[in-house]
Amino acid sequence: MKLHPLVIASVIVNSMGNVLLTLAMKRLAPALEARLAARDAAALLLTLATDAAFVSGLALLIAFFILFLTLLSKLDLSYVLPVTSLGYIITALLGAFLLGEQVSALRWLGIVAIAIGVYLVARSAEADRRPPAAETAL
Repeated sequence: MKLHPLVIASVIVNSMGNVLLTLAMKRLAPALEARLAARDAAALLLTLATDAAFVSGLALLIAFFILFLTLLSKLDLSYVLPVTSLGYIITALLGAFLLGEQVSALRWLGIVAIAIGVYLVARSAEADRRPPAAETAL
């Protein structure tokens, strides 16, 4: 299975951006809730804007969006959307190993189903690029 290099980059950037945002939001939740309760939007925005994990995660998700748009300009949507779902697999792995999240057996089964789907879509894209077999003369 050969994946377009931009697909791989977009999947990694998306997954890392989501992990960083999760870390930031879990850590900042009490401060953000207090600022929301006080209706202090300026303090809330300042808290977010000065948090390295939040800013980095946001920057990575912006980079993902740019990569995704680039992929859409070069490849079929019916290929891009399924193969970028590899990010679900990587995000679940990062969640389990970096964030200590509990991933149930049923969730892992769903992740395996996604992986199989990505494999099938990537294989179909390879088949679409092959020249048609020469027709035999009768």
